[in-house]
Amino acid sequence: MSNTNATDLVYLKPNTKIEPLCYRWWAWPHLVSPAQQAFNIVHRLIPMLRSFIANPSVHVATTRDPKFLCAPFLHLKESDVPTIRALLDKMTAECSHLIHFADDFLKFERQLLDSAKGYSLDDFYDKLPPSLAGLIELTYDLNNHPHMRLIEELLYDQALPNEAGQEFIFMNEPDNQRDFFLNTPRVDRPDRFVASIPFRDKRIDLVAASRIKPTSFADLVEAFEVDADKIEVFRSFFTESAPPRIFPNYQGDDVRLRYFGHACVLIQTADVSILVDPMVAWQSDDAAARLAFADLPDVIDYVFLTHNHQDHFCPEVMLQLRSRIGTVVVPRNNANTIADPSLKLTLRHLGFDSVQVMDPLDEIALPHGRITSLPFYGEHSDLSINSKHGMLLEIKDRRFAFLADANCTDRVLYRRLAERIGKVDALFIGMECHGAPLTWLYGVYMANAALRKDDESRRLSGSNSDRAWAVVEELGCTRVYVYAMGQEPWLKHLLGLEYSPDSIQIVESNRFVQRCRDAGFISERLYGCQEMMF
Repeated sequence: MSNTNATDLVYLKPNTKIEPLCYRWWAWPHLVSPAQQAFNIVHRLIPMLRSFIANPSVHVATTRDPKFLCAPFLHLKESDVPTIRALLDKMTAECSHLIHFADDFLKFERQLLDSAKGYSLDDFYDKLPPSLAGLIELTYDLNNHPHMRLIEELLYDQALPNEAGQEFIFMNEPDNQRDFFLNTPRVDRPDRFVASIPFRDKRIDLVAASRIKPTSFADLVEAFEVDADKIEVFRSFFTESAPPRIFPNYQGDDVRLRYFGHACVLIQTADVSILVDPMVAWQSDDAAARLAFADLPDVIDYVFLTHNHQDHFCPEVMLQLRSRIGTVVVPRNNANTIADPSLKLTLRHLGFDSVQVMDPLDEIALPHGRITSLPFYGEHSDLSINSKHGMLLEIKDRRFAFLADANCTDRVLYRRLAERIGKVDALFIGMECHGAPLTWLYGVYMANAALRKDDESRRLSGSNSDRAWAVVEELGCTRVYVYAMGQEPWLKHLLGLEYSPDSIQIVESNRFVQRCRDAGFISERLYGCQEMMF
């Protein structure tokens, strides 16, 4: 370690982004878990790279139109073709085991679906290709529909290693100018720095700590093995000025709730802090981002993740909070479907040691309260995905429910919950009531292509006005907040949502908020950041 002196101490600039990458693609959760990464490489990423190499002018022309922000076109220049060709060659060479796994899985699944009609499955084990042998349990449900249960625990570091392509890229692009996560790999630029280290590496804790604590720049250079010709670029991401922080730690007698935008909510008392779905602005401003990453507390006792979508479980944010988090709380997954990877295993792969899995209505005791896991329907296109739950937080005689993207398709669920857990004081519910179709996120896992009419009908949707109102009635709420609408500028590269006043999501949420107000409740659709005291 170097000798530290006053002029050597630096802070990471608030606007510096440190993106985790998998073969230069932004590492959303399904690129961290090995089996799901394999499917996305084969059926999403490689086809896009090949399309760009074959017809770069089409991609360039299409991406000039903002309405194609989320479409499968790379937001790059024609001069980037050699770089993309090299990336494709690297992926096809280094990911051959992942490619074989995904191809063999779908081929075998199709064979199983065609041939297994209720007779014993024993003979099928002899037909498993080497890439799947010892990793798959074959089962029927009670209606004789065959399933392949992946023993996911055996994939990490053994059967399907995937750390080789993990990197971090430092860059200064404003949030609203970042490339969309699903369609554009991050390429080298003169003002970027790439660190080829795995996600679990503790050096990320060192640089993340420099967001709020002075750190020796010489130590950072040594830790990240920065070449002499890259030191000037690396230094551009740091400053000698401490970031402003707005009372991140709370010691009052009440319950302080801070809304950091989208679905990210921090609840604090003098004894405990709980952060829900961390996804924050990196730099504060006088507009929407009045609270930012630096305003999170020095110690976060619990992080509660509601489900495994990129805007609720964000590895970029989680990795930079890793050293400050006590326990991460997650729902249990359904091992019988490849579309539902284990959040616990994904987090362990990211270097988190304390992860607690909750089943519906499980509880965690807190000082002056408890956390209860609540089941919710919806937002997963009718797939059998278990890794989703809401949170009931009881703290100092206040009761909060966070239901994220719940779609109240059956209000009796909330009637039964109310009978079990009692009434709720404040409800936070998402109303993205017309989401992306099934195949946008999950099509890569499907053995047989979805019919267009089915795809259009099965969407990643939350509640509309009537369904959200049913939740309010059943849970007896008197304070109601619509959140998780994805409108904040720092969500653009993850959701690409730009609603107009006549968008159905805005119309429905306006109608719902007004209905709550007409009933005498406190209600608003949240945007940006704010603080509430209870």
